[in-house]
Amino acid sequence: MAAVSTDQYVDILRFYAHQMSLLDAQDVKAYVKTFTEDGVTHHVHRGQSLDGRAAMLAHAEQALPRYRTVVVRHWNDHYLMERAEDGSFVVSYGSLVTLTGAEGVTRFESSYAVSDVLVLEGGELLVKSRSLVRDEPAES
Repeated sequence: MAAVSTDQYVDILRFYAHQMSLLDAQDVKAYVKTFTEDGVTHHVHRGQSLDGRAAMLAHAEQALPRYRTVVVRHWNDHYLMERAEDGSFVVSYGSLVTLTGAEGVTRFESSYAVSDVLVLEGGELLVKSRSLVRDEPAES
């Protein structure tokens, strides 16, 4: 693994700002297009993998009614980025989801550790794979 350049780091941050704005706006069709056609999202904490854009879109559309009456925000930070030997980017970060209702009260959803592999396709960054692990206390 190699360090990313400053320009690559900024480009990746811009990618995430755009991707999360689509998700927060509940534009799941556009959000899914930020993944490769054969991209995978793996929800490790619940043992679920969504393989390909079609599966991701079906899952997201099924979840949408839960979020219709709230404002959703994904707060991501602590990005670690490296360039893999194959040219892809390996990115890890923390994610916190908040929901704000009509009364203006914000509540916290789960927080996650996220690991992505980003690739360039046609000069555009896309997610090839994403693994999400919900934060849970270690068993004692």
